[in-house]
Amino acid sequence: MIGAGIVGCATAYFLAREGISVTVVDPNGIAAGASGRNNGLIEHTYDDATEAIFNETVGLLTDVLGDTFPRDPVGTLLVAVDEHGAQQVAAGYHRFPQLAPQILNPDQAREAEPLLAEGLWGVMLDTGHPVRPVEATTAFADLAKAAGAEFVLGQPVELPSDGSEVVIAAGAGSPSLLPAGIRKDIVAPLWGVIVSVELPQRPRHPLIEGALAAAHGSGEIAIEAPFTLLDSPSWLAVGSTMLEGSEPDGAAWAPLLLERGRRFVPSIAQAEVKGLLVCARPRSFDNRPILGRVPGQERLWLATGHGGRGMSTGAASGRMIAEAIIAGDDSAIPDPLSSRRLADRRLADR
Repeated sequence: MIGAGIVGCATAYFLAREGISVTVVDPNGIAAGASGRNNGLIEHTYDDATEAIFNETVGLLTDVLGDTFPRDPVGTLLVAVDEHGAQQVAAGYHRFPQLAPQILNPDQAREAEPLLAEGLWGVMLDTGHPVRPVEATTAFADLAKAAGAEFVLGQPVELPSDGSEVVIAAGAGSPSLLPAGIRKDIVAPLWGVIVSVELPQRPRHPLIEGALAAAHGSGEIAIEAPFTLLDSPSWLAVGSTMLEGSEPDGAAWAPLLLERGRRFVPSIAQAEVKGLLVCARPRSFDNRPILGRVPGQERLWLATGHGGRGMSTGAASGRMIAEAIIAGDDSAIPDPLSSRRLADRRLADR
């Protein structure tokens, strides 16, 4: 198992508990990448193809984290600048009945979230379970160890040549481990910068600019630095960027994020900056996880491409890929999530 993020640790656990010998290798350690540097919000994926693995992941985290996992969603407030914007945002979520989208006029929005600036509209969605991302990942790592998995951390990673089954679950670094003949652009980093802050008053709900929530569902990037204010057990964070290409300068982006945040939450002007986090979300070519055998490779598997939804879908992805490995057959993995689509889209050359 290459990668000790949430997906790799969950996969290792589901394999090891069935008596499979598992070695997890990661040059940087457990939850050292996006699994330990995200906002810590288990949030609906807003995508029909991944809704089922989101729901399953919520159940798995409930079982694994116990009382530390908030069983009831806290409610996520999507913010819009006017009524038309709120209606457009809400229209995208009616196909998910469990979200129960509710449009809030400016008075209702400020009643729900007193930190909001005057005049803003809102759409309340019944989703959002704040967690400590490192704790969630470590919990699966501990279960994997207890079931017999071995962890080798801090060492260089190479594909073994002893005939072992290998799972590449290395997030945005996964393409570098693929063999010749597989295009390396099937997964690329989508960089997120968040600013950890303290505010005079903490928000009641996760706050997300409506354009960002829509982007998570469609894969389109409308704004490079949309507003979010998320209060997880680990940190209160203002963000977040959606940047392609090389790693951004977090210190350069922080003032821009705070300035934009003040438009939505004026008290951000009084924020005490505690730190910065920069993470590479592993974004796939079609914005959905890639699970299953690498085309043309009998013993090489992929579990990557979760983008900004690794914490929200990673545990169920781990269960799914583990069952496929045990069965020696990945045909049960749904087509929209399967690595079969690499060949279908000519992204893999056999």
